[in-house]
Amino acid sequence: NVLTIAGTSRLVVNGLSASGDLTVGGNISSSGNLTKIGFISASGDINTAGSITASGEISAGVGQFLFDTGSSVLGNNGGAIGDIVKFGGTGTTAGHIYYLKQDGTWGNTNASGSFNQGAATGSLAVALGAHSTTNGMLLRGMVHLSTDPSAGRGQPVYLSTTTNQAQAPAPSSSGDIVRIIGHQFSTDLVYFNPSPDFVELS
Repeated sequence: NVLTIAGTSRLVVNGLSASGDLTVGGNISSSGNLTKIGFISASGDINTAGSITASGEISAGVGQFLFDTGSSVLGNNGGAIGDIVKFGGTGTTAGHIYYLKQDGTWGNTNASGSFNQGAATGSLAVALGAHSTTNGMLLRGMVHLSTDPSAGRGQPVYLSTTTNQAQAPAPSSSGDIVRIIGHQFSTDLVYFNPSPDFVELS
C-alpha cells in the first residue's frame, strides 16, 4: 500500500486513489483527483485539475501556494481558492460575507454603528455556496464577492455598512467600524484577508 518513486522522477496520472502513502522524488501531476488515506509527499510540485484529498499530511518540497487568478475554480460568485472551512450548519448566499457567532453558526456582517458590533469585529468568512457546512466558508484567499466593491485594482476593500457586503470607501458615520478586509484584484475579485485591527468612529 506504499508507492515510492525516488530521484528526479515524475508521476503523471489521470486520477489516483490508494489507501497507503505516496512519495515522489519529483513532481506529481494529475488531470483527475488525488485521493489518499495516508501521506502525500513530493520534492517538486503537486498539480491537479481535480481535488486533493488526504487524511494524513500533504507535503511539497517547494512550499509554494499558487493562487491562479485565471483558474476556472474561481468561477463567479463565491468561487474561491484559499483557506476554507466547512461547519456551522448555516444557510448562506455565495459571495456574501459572514462572521462567526459564539454558538458556532455564521451571522450577517455589517459595519454600521447601529448594528451588533461583533458583526464587524469578529472572525469573517466569505460563503462559497448555499450552506456553510456543505459548500464551505473562505477564511482567506482569492474570491469573487457577490457585489463588486469598486475599489479599483490594488486598492483596499472595507467591510460595508450594507449587510454581508464589502465597499470601497471606508465607513464614515459615528459608531461605524472601519476594517480593511482585503484588496481588490479585478471586477468583484478580492484577495480576502481581514485585518484583526479595526477603528470605531466617534
